[in-house]
Amino acid sequence: MSVSPEFSAMDVGNLSYRYKDFIIINPLMRGGIVPKSVTERLCDEGWLEVGYNLCHDCIEGRSSLITKPNVKEFLSEIAVFFGGDEAEHTFGCRAAQFAVMKTISEVSPDGVVLSDPNSHYSTNIAAEMCGLKVVESPHTGYPEYKVEVDSVIEKIEEIGNPALVVMTHADPYYGNLAPVKEIGKVCAEKEIPYMVNSAYTGGVMPINMKDLNADFLTLSAHKSMASIGPLGFLVTTYEWSRKVFALSKSKPDWTGRAFGKKIPNVFGCSIGGLPLVCAMNSFPYVKERVKKWDEEINKTNKFIDAMEDLGDIMLLGERPHRHHLLHFETPLFWEISKKHRRKGFFLAEEMIKRGIVGLHKGLSKHIKLSVYGLSDEEVSKVLEAFKEVAEISA
Repeated sequence: MSVSPEFSAMDVGNLSYRYKDFIIINPLMRGGIVPKSVTERLCDEGWLEVGYNLCHDCIEGRSSLITKPNVKEFLSEIAVFFGGDEAEHTFGCRAAQFAVMKTISEVSPDGVVLSDPNSHYSTNIAAEMCGLKVVESPHTGYPEYKVEVDSVIEKIEEIGNPALVVMTHADPYYGNLAPVKEIGKVCAEKEIPYMVNSAYTGGVMPINMKDLNADFLTLSAHKSMASIGPLGFLVTTYEWSRKVFALSKSKPDWTGRAFGKKIPNVFGCSIGGLPLVCAMNSFPYVKERVKKWDEEINKTNKFIDAMEDLGDIMLLGERPHRHHLLHFETPLFWEISKKHRRKGFFLAEEMIKRGIVGLHKGLSKHIKLSVYGLSDEEVSKVLEAFKEVAEISA
């Protein structure tokens, strides 16, 4: 392959992925680790050679309708797997949330969205973009920060039935599982539209949106479905699909053009390239791994005990923990950082020296991590590394 002079002049070495052989413990990444067999297939089959590689055989003018390979069938499988009726792929989970918010804003202009207080910022941004006001129910505060059903019900009654209730299934701060099923039952009884943001759960644990009484389920392929990003999915019911996946009615006055196959709420046509191909290849693996969720949670809680045994370290969030995202309060490392020449950066840097990457650089008072999908040997290596770092004498 020839390389242009401009590209040849670049320091190509700086483009290499320096953490290739490291153990990743970043909780935003663990559920998105792409199986080696899939990465090999993507390379061997030439999927990396062009950007929108699925679009060669697009007939209908929308990537979700492509049948070679069968994206249309894949999206049907996604809907069934998560207990919904219809699904579309989106530019990340945030775009799926936007589609829901936009739909709700058309049904209830200037409406109020009731959200949990541990929601991802993208939930609030999506509502803001659509002119909706977000009101939060409280959590229980330090050290568990739990969302409780009664608090949500009280807020619903205070608002007088919001235009939409949004619950973050597992939150990105403490890894708490919200009582999504119980809240869904309340929303169904009151006929309030209900969205569950499962960016951190869909693809790592079993989920059926019908069991949750959810009208909308938003998913993140690169956070929890073993895929390259950015890619998300919106799964919904037949009833809501007619609104949220409504086709374009636009017809400019000069050209008279029509875009009748495009879905405005997903920006007409969504990703037709590598992230979608990757998610399609990883899906059989994802369907199998959710069956091992109980094993993963047992491993996670054993890891919590071992971390707290190191000394002045405490898990924040609910106990027993029911999700793989972990947030520890770590005075042990904070005290070391006060005297260490690298200050708060020492912890992440020392772990990197030991082949483990993913802690937020600059933080030592609190850390977030995950051992989801790691082997027992890898978990032992992570624990041993933390033990060694805890014994550092600044």
